Amino acid sequence: MNATQLISKGLLGEPALLLGFIAFIGLLLQREPLQRLLNGTIRTMLGYTLLQIGANAAGTSLSNLSAIIQNGFHVIGIIPHNETITALAQINYGKEIAIIMLIGMIVHLGIARFTPVKFIFLTGHHMLFMASLLAGTLMSLSMSTWQVMVIGGIVLAICMSFAPLISQPYIRRVTGDERIAIGHFNSVGYLLSGFIASWFKTKEEPKEPYTMKKMRSFFQDNMVVITVFTFVLFLVSSMFAPTRGIEEMFSGRHFISVSLLQATWFAGGCYVILAGVRMMLSEIVPAFKGIADRVVPGAIPAFDCPVLFKYSPFAAMIGFLLSFTGGIMAMIIMMKIQYTVIIPGVIPHFFSGGAAGVIAYKIGGLRGLVTSSLVHGFVITFLPMFLIPLLSNLGYLRTTFADSDFSIIGIIVHALFSWI
Repeated sequence: MNATQLISKGLLGEPALLLGFIAFIGLLLQREPLQRLLNGTIRTMLGYTLLQIGANAAGTSLSNLSAIIQNGFHVIGIIPHNETITALAQINYGKEIAIIMLIGMIVHLGIARFTPVKFIFLTGHHMLFMASLLAGTLMSLSMSTWQVMVIGGIVLAICMSFAPLISQPYIRRVTGDERIAIGHFNSVGYLLSGFIASWFKTKEEPKEPYTMKKMRSFFQDNMVVITVFTFVLFLVSSMFAPTRGIEEMFSGRHFISVSLLQATWFAGGCYVILAGVRMMLSEIVPAFKGIADRVVPGAIPAFDCPVLFKYSPFAAMIGFLLSFTGGIMAMIIMMKIQYTVIIPGVIPHFFSGGAAGVIAYKIGGLRGLVTSSLVHGFVITFLPMFLIPLLSNLGYLRTTFADSDFSIIGIIVHALFSWI
């Protein structure tokens, strides 16, 4: 394994290994016994692995939903999908991306150690996504390779340090303390959701609506509610798609059977995500105290956005549905004005929209949740339209980066260094 592979496919490229390593170092610095050291490290890795398994299960179901919608409404356009566009970028700029990640992590730790910005960004795959965006954007400006690596690494470090800082005032309202932050490059989306929800700010902690309480007592489980919501979403989308097309996609199954199976698959993924988040946080937060006390005093770990789902699974689900609805509204407007059509990516709307929904609900109650989620979905669907021209010269077709920060950082970096 050469140095590039060690960086891109080793410790920094695997979030479970990175988080396990951090838990190991934290427990080691606290001089925990060997059994506690092994338990904390392995349970942290298992927790994140469960989160990935759940995300893959839910993501497969959501990808199928995207295909059904595209089939049913005869829309052909560009679907924001971080994993796909990152894979395309790595084909051409694998070495540059790896070095950007290495430089970025070193500078990021320096910022946390020597400045008041004490957040440690722990979402490894989002580091990879942002490094890929920076490599593709900077390489299009005819910079030398070393300039791309150094500038990209510094910009990545700034993004990893300040993205959690931007959203932290609202995250604190959700969690009730400063133990964790969100390391997910949709910080502008979370800021927007929290800001809009604050217009509907209530003095008391918002409670689930009476109707939802009746549903909870009837279904007895949030997972059942999620299954029902998703079943309805699949069913309505399937009604507009050709029956033969659905049967070809799903081995001859009737669209009602498909809708029910996909809904249960999605709900199962959500359940595993929540279980993984609980296991990971129960181990890595205490372990992180060792690093905070010894290496970066006062450091706050920044995790992936699904850690917010447990604070209100109801708001996460409604936030996803309304964010996706806002994305559909943006797509219809783009079709009417004949702009490049961005088809809402169901996966970013689920994760980013769900987390934004939790923030909005905790701050502004039900009215804040509805308003913020619709606006959030509209904005994150419309923003990639301005990023696409910056990447088209690199041969990227039919896909682009999702989430708000990628578009905003790509536009700013391209404009700034073009001018310089």
